[in-house]
Amino acid sequence: MRTRIQVICGQPLPITGCPTTGAGLRAWSLGEGLKHHGFEVVYSVPKDVLEKVPNPSEDLEISAFDYHRLGDAVEKINPDVILTQGWLWANMLPDNLQVPLGVDLTGPYLLESLFSQVEDQTRMPFLKVQALQKADFVTCAGLYQKHYFLPWLLLAGHDLSHEVCHAIPMSLSPNMPMRMPPDEPVFLYSGIFLPWQDTSAVLRRLIIALDTYGRGRLLIIAGEHPTYTFPTGNMPGLVEELQQHPRVEFTDVIPFDDLVERTRSSTVCIDLMAHNTERELAFTTRTVVALWSGLPILYNNYSELSTYIRDYQAGWALNPDDTAKIDDTLNFIFEQPDQVRSYGKNAQRLVHECLNWERTIEPLVSFCRSPYKREQTGSHLDRMITPLDDRLWRSAIQLKNSSAYHALKGIKRRISG
Repeated sequence: MRTRIQVICGQPLPITGCPTTGAGLRAWSLGEGLKHHGFEVVYSVPKDVLEKVPNPSEDLEISAFDYHRLGDAVEKINPDVILTQGWLWANMLPDNLQVPLGVDLTGPYLLESLFSQVEDQTRMPFLKVQALQKADFVTCAGLYQKHYFLPWLLLAGHDLSHEVCHAIPMSLSPNMPMRMPPDEPVFLYSGIFLPWQDTSAVLRRLIIALDTYGRGRLLIIAGEHPTYTFPTGNMPGLVEELQQHPRVEFTDVIPFDDLVERTRSSTVCIDLMAHNTERELAFTTRTVVALWSGLPILYNNYSELSTYIRDYQAGWALNPDDTAKIDDTLNFIFEQPDQVRSYGKNAQRLVHECLNWERTIEPLVSFCRSPYKREQTGSHLDRMITPLDDRLWRSAIQLKNSSAYHALKGIKRRISG
């Protein structure tokens, strides 16, 4: 009998014909990588996310869960291993969980919440430490992130004299799309509007280049979060302005398969964003999708993926504030199409050699083949705070996971929406 893995994700997956997100793609990529190695994988998403999915599969309907009853979904699926996308879900699992638990720390959620302000910043660190206490095995999306998460794991009581966090970069299938080069340069900008992401500088320089050369197009595939009401930052205003340009085409977020089709028929992916700490730590999903589709990337020079792109000549790793270098690079793209195509071939070679889920997922495969429960010794915070403080914090966490809390939160969303 095959080992059954339950993958828990709070966002739509790219298997349902609806727009997905970076978190959904990450969970799916780990699940599909595990399938490739012979595991049975069951995906579980919240019921309110499933409601927005057109024609969900019977398997997804069976495994969907209420936020305050995630333990019921686990009991129904009866997995050998649980893998959560993000740490939030660990706090919704039963305290006496007997199933080995893997937690994938996809990105710096605390830093994201500093920009979005959708969570209580005072409580979040305590929630995070409590969640990490439950983890038996931990992964993250790269070495930069690993160094960020290690102190949190130390606070949660993990023994850092052993390997406690395994870097698995965002990866995709070894079977890559075939390129369909357009007749003129097509610059693709895609993604969800989020307050910590700002591509305005390079997009404005690109508009000038399109006017200068009198050819080429900017294709924008972007929009608000497909399932949650979420702050959008300044990009929607800029996109509305750019749509007035005759060489700009805009479409809202689209299903993953459609996105891949539009990506593989573009020329270059624009993913050069203003610097902030969240962007420095992010191992950006949309970038890997573009590389996998054979597009060279106009990217930053400050994150982990920048080194991959530079070493493989799979694009250009630039300072987002250096407008002269940005202009030179845009000129190169217009004037050296053969070289740009070679960069696209390098992009797929990079994915095949470094971001291929056959290879990168090995640490998680090893855990799932021989799963275990970690001996929990309590967190450093447990030893520092009084029993009364501890009871108060844990009561607050239980309240947040209760059905009453989520009912009130649902009413608030409907009113604000």
